[in-house]
Amino acid sequence: MSPRYSRVVMSLGDVLQGDFFTEYIKRGVLTMFVDKETYERAGLPGKPYGPKGGRGTKPRWIITYNLRDPSMLRGKKGFDRLIYACKTVFNTPMTWLFCDNTTQTPNPEPIQQFFPTAFTSTPIASQDLAVLQPNLDVDPEVLAENDREALEYFATESYEWLSLIRLASPRVKPRDSIDPYLSRYCVPGDKAQETKIRKISWEGFMSTQWLHGLLMDVLAVCPSGTWFSLGATCFSKSIPGTSDELTILRPPNEAGKYLMWEIKAST
Repeated sequence: MSPRYSRVVMSLGDVLQGDFFTEYIKRGVLTMFVDKETYERAGLPGKPYGPKGGRGTKPRWIITYNLRDPSMLRGKKGFDRLIYACKTVFNTPMTWLFCDNTTQTPNPEPIQQFFPTAFTSTPIASQDLAVLQPNLDVDPEVLAENDREALEYFATESYEWLSLIRLASPRVKPRDSIDPYLSRYCVPGDKAQETKIRKISWEGFMSTQWLHGLLMDVLAVCPSGTWFSLGATCFSKSIPGTSDELTILRPPNEAGKYLMWEIKAST
């Protein structure tokens, strides 16, 4: 099933009160990134976010609330303080992206009173893509000798190649020709072979549960002798293009063995 999500206009107070809070949000974590002026006006506990003295970026503060905490109940000082800030500072309606990852959808759905716009992430399939593929098998000697340096070198080159595939870069095409002054990249290894691959991509706001289900489906349908890779990118918390990523690779003829890259954006 294709992932679905909604775009809805609400104030923060709308999110933290009523059935919307009870059905969707009460077991979550509220994280807000605000500028210095807003942080001081809100009067909520927080801390500076991001590197100090970053060029081209304004200083920001991060405010985090674990909504499952016992203090997050109406009448408790911590929760009432947050609601007061919602009324006095965070009272401007804004656009939210909403993904319902509950196993049972409440009826009626609390979000419907805010007239959401629903979206479905339709898969985009690109098949028979001609690429120059490096050797994706980890050298057994590297594992046997516990050669960490060689493993990291192989992992870095493999991740770079997979990233270029995701970006549809011409650098991985079999007959790519570019001035080396502009790009010095070449597919790693002396055993790179021309092959054809299929790429399926989704774009939108999707839950980790959906991503886990997709991985299980891929494992079920892919023959054990073939390789596959699954990657996901989070929304950026600061500068566009600096996002957390997760990539999984099952090398060919290596059923039950995987490589995983977890990329954390600089904060």
